[in-house]
Amino acid sequence: MLKSGVHRQIYATIAASMSIFISGMWLGWPSSACEKFIKHETGDLHVTYDQLSWIVCMMDLGNFISPLFGGYLMDRYGRKMVIAALGPLFIVSWALTLFVPTTVALYTARLMAGLGKGVSYTVVPVFLGEIAGVSIRGALGSVFTIQLSCGVLFEVIVGPYVSYHTLNATSAVVPVLFFAAFLWVPESPYYLLKVGRLAEATRCLRWYRGCDGESGSGDDDDGDATVAAELRLMEVNVRKDMENGSALSELFANRNNFRALAVVVVACMGQRAGGISSLTAYSALILPEPSPIMGKFEFIIAFAVVLVVVNFVGLALVDRVGRKPLLIVSEAGLGLVTFVFGVYYFAAEHYPGAAAAYRWLPYVCHTTFAATFSIGIGFIPVVFLGEMFPVNVRSRCSAFASVTLAFFSFVSNKTFLVVSHKYGYYTMFWAFSAVNFACAYFSHRYAVETTGKTFVEIQEILDDSVRNGPGTRRRNAKRLQVIAYDNSSVDI
Repeated sequence: MLKSGVHRQIYATIAASMSIFISGMWLGWPSSACEKFIKHETGDLHVTYDQLSWIVCMMDLGNFISPLFGGYLMDRYGRKMVIAALGPLFIVSWALTLFVPTTVALYTARLMAGLGKGVSYTVVPVFLGEIAGVSIRGALGSVFTIQLSCGVLFEVIVGPYVSYHTLNATSAVVPVLFFAAFLWVPESPYYLLKVGRLAEATRCLRWYRGCDGESGSGDDDDGDATVAAELRLMEVNVRKDMENGSALSELFANRNNFRALAVVVVACMGQRAGGISSLTAYSALILPEPSPIMGKFEFIIAFAVVLVVVNFVGLALVDRVGRKPLLIVSEAGLGLVTFVFGVYYFAAEHYPGAAAAYRWLPYVCHTTFAATFSIGIGFIPVVFLGEMFPVNVRSRCSAFASVTLAFFSFVSNKTFLVVSHKYGYYTMFWAFSAVNFACAYFSHRYAVETTGKTFVEIQEILDDSVRNGPGTRRRNAKRLQVIAYDNSSVDI
C-alpha cells in the first residue's frame, strides 16, 4: 500500500468520524449545561428539573430511533451521502440552542443530536471498515471511539470556563468544519460495487490506495497490480454476499451472520451495560468527599482525558496484539474494577469507620476503569462491526448494534440512581461486574480473531467456527487444531 494511500485513508477516517466527535460533544454537553441551568446562567431561558431531565433524555430517544432507518438510507443512497447529511443536521441542532431560547427548541436539538448519533454509529463503522486496507483497518476503526471521547472531553474542559451562549457558539463551529472536510471524501468502493458502478469503484479504490496519478509518487504504477487484485477480490466478495438476501431475517437465518451478530451484540451490551454510561453521567454523585490530591471535578476531567489517551494505546495495539485478546482483557479487567468498586461501597455502608481510611480507592477505580475500558471494549465492537458481516447485511447489523448500544445505555442510566438509592451503590457495581465477567467469558468462547484478515477470510473463519462448534470439538478433540491468538486459525 502506497504511503499517500495510507494518508488518504487516515484523512477520510478523521473526516467521517468527526460526526462521532460532534455526537460526543452532545453527550458531554449536559455535564456543563445542567449546572448553568441550575444556577440560572442561561439568560432568558429557565427550566424546571423535570424539563431538564427531558432535555437530557431526548438524545437517547433519537439515538434509539435513527439506526432503524440509518441502515436503509446508507444502502439506498450510499455511505458518503448519508454521512455528509449529518453536517446540516448537526448545524441546525446547535443553531437551535443559539437562536431559539425555548425548552421546545432544546428538546428538538437534543432529539436531532440523538438522531445524528444513531446514524453515525450505524454508517460510519461500515464506511471505515470498507475503505481501510487490511493492515490498518483495526487502527482506523479505533479512531471512531477516540473521536467520541474527544468530543466529551471538549465539552467537559470548555464548558465550566465559558458562558452558556459561548459554549453553544463554540460547539456550533465543529459541524461546519466536519461538513466542509467530508465533502472531499470519495464513496466506499464496496458500496459502488454493490450497486454495479464498477468504474467509479475502481476510481475510488485507486484514490484510497494512493495510485490514481495525483499523489505525486513515482511508484504509482507499482500499486496498480495490487489495486486490481484487491478490486477483483472485492467483486468476488460482493457477488458472493449478494447471492443471499439483504432482509433483516438474513441476520438470523444464516448461521455465520447469527454468530457474528451474537458476538457484536454481546460486546455492545457489555460496552454500555458494564458501567461506562453510569460513570460518565453520575461520577459527581458517585465519588465520595473529600477527594484525595485534587478536586472531584478535576478527577472527572482526568477520567475523560484517560479515555482519550488510552484509546491511542489501543489504536497502536489492535493490529499487533489482535482484537480478541484486547477485548477479553478489557472485559475481565472491568469486571475486577467494578467488583472492587462494589466492595468499597458495601464497606462504606456497613462499616463506615473502616472504609473511611480507603476513601481514595473509588478514585483509583474510577481512573482505572477509564483506562481498562479504552484499551479494548471501548472500540473493539466498532471494529468488529465493520469487519464481520457480508456486504448484503452489513447495514442491518450496524443498525441492530446501534439500537443495542442506545437501549443498554438508557437502561443503565435509568436504573442506576433508583437501584443505588434503594439497595446501595454496591448493588449496581456488582451487577456491572457480573455483566463484564459474563461478556469476557462469551468473548473467549465465541469471538473470532479478525486481525490481518480479508473479508473473505473472515467469512471462512466464521463458517469453520459454526461447523466446528463446542459439541463437535469435544467429540473430535484429537482431530481439531489447537488455536492461539496468532491469526493462523480460530477456536470457537
